[in-house]
Amino acid sequence: MLLLAGCDLVGALSTGASPVDLGTPVLPPCATSVDSPAPRGCVTGALSCGAVVDGTTLGGDSAWDDAFYSKAFCFPAGDRHSGSERVYVLDLPELTEATITLTSDCVDLDLAAVAWAYDGRSCPTLGHAIAECEGDAKRGGGQVKLQAFKPRTYLVAVDGKAGTVGPYSLSVSCQTLRSPEERNLPPGKR
Repeated sequence: MLLLAGCDLVGALSTGASPVDLGTPVLPPCATSVDSPAPRGCVTGALSCGAVVDGTTLGGDSAWDDAFYSKAFCFPAGDRHSGSERVYVLDLPELTEATITLTSDCVDLDLAAVAWAYDGRSCPTLGHAIAECEGDAKRGGGQVKLQAFKPRTYLVAVDGKAGTVGPYSLSVSCQTLRSPEERNLPPGKR
């Protein structure tokens, strides 16, 4: 990165152009143009069972970082999440298992889902206790499974390490879970 920045600076100086602003995140060359709405607070939009959302982390909120994810046990400390993230609200009805799949072939983005009673205004911060967080930092995408035995709200985040921004696709598939009564029936009576 430093070498490329140096080349841009040398190139700009040799042509008389102004140097590149290194503080502004820029989509990588592999990225296609994807519009994402401006976040309202920390939330960009809503997800539901069956939804597919294409977006970009560029222009997202920067409320959640390495310290937040580490304290909530989403990812291990030192993953260096420091850039903008996109967060979506996912309301699951009772007895539902949701599988959320992130695809990000262009850049290395991570997926996290935090259980949170979202009131339409406030999102969790480092100072909040987070009871449940599922995360996947696999390169090229990832997947988390969420189970709601009673109605539950999750905030689903797409974030990059070290300020990385880029396009992604999120998909949500759901299936019905068996009730506690059904699970406790003897075999053959289910």
